[in-house]
Amino acid sequence: MSTRLNRFKVIVTFNESKSFQDTLDPDIISEAAVQDEARAVYSALLERGHQAEYFPVKNIYEDLPQIRAMKPDVIFNLCEGYLGNARQEMNLAGIWELMDIPFTGNAPLTLGLAQNKLLAKELFVSNGIPTPPYRIYSEIPAGCDLEYPLIAKPVAEDGSVGITQRSVIHNQSDLEPVIGALLQKYRQPILVEKFIPGREFNVSVMGNQDPEVLAVGEIDYRNVTDDFVKITSYEAKWLEEHPLYKQTPSVCPADVDPGLRRRLGALALDVYRCLQGRDYGRVDIRMDEDNQLFVLEYNPNPDISPDAGFVKALRAAGWEYGAFVEFIVQQAFARKNHESNR
Repeated sequence: MSTRLNRFKVIVTFNESKSFQDTLDPDIISEAAVQDEARAVYSALLERGHQAEYFPVKNIYEDLPQIRAMKPDVIFNLCEGYLGNARQEMNLAGIWELMDIPFTGNAPLTLGLAQNKLLAKELFVSNGIPTPPYRIYSEIPAGCDLEYPLIAKPVAEDGSVGITQRSVIHNQSDLEPVIGALLQKYRQPILVEKFIPGREFNVSVMGNQDPEVLAVGEIDYRNVTDDFVKITSYEAKWLEEHPLYKQTPSVCPADVDPGLRRRLGALALDVYRCLQGRDYGRVDIRMDEDNQLFVLEYNPNPDISPDAGFVKALRAAGWEYGAFVEFIVQQAFARKNHESNR
């Protein structure tokens, strides 16, 4: 049956933080960006003939009865947290699952595993997936037995939250103040891992039974000036007026030879399957001076705004944006029917 015949009532859910108007913390910028993403998906759904509703999740006690009364066929899940707490991302997906409504994107378990960088890395290690050596700290350490330089980040945030130019630690004298500041601000364990200088790739994956590796993207660090470390920090990703925002463009397709492209694609698929990726995701990979690859993390439900890296990879692979949105919705609905017929 042609997917063009299936037209659904789709609710586009996204997180709206009550704290957005009440804080000057730049970390909140990434949370606000999801609203633009939701508008793009909503417009694409309308253009494809679906009955779409735009639904910011503000108060779960009031929102759930409204969603149930709307009787959606599918929820297009763009929620990346709840009321400013990114750790609630998996729980919102779990609510859609408990409500027995088909929803797009990765399953609650995958969202939780990917967000907890320690658990994800332990799974990578146990499955033979190369990742930088690491330590975890719940209090300020006296020292670290890993080889410098290191990079420190909160264990359960995403969108580069908590990763700044100060996150790269070059010697032991920097270790205490950097980890202490992160512990104080984010109130969660801090992951410290070996910093891998070199090229950084984003490998997007889409699909389920036979997932497709899209075009490889790369963060272009060639124009980063000597006073900055070459990382995709929060400044580089979200602060448009910061020099790093302009100095670190994403390039897709990346200039890689066929052999490297195959290696990157195979590694990304290993990660996708290891964490039971679903519908779409992105794998971030670093390559050192010896051309060894190291997985940094898996990003389930990455940003799918029209100018985001994932959409650049879609276009480079020959996918039109509306066709991608259609594919994801059809996958979610078909998954629900499949589960019902077991």
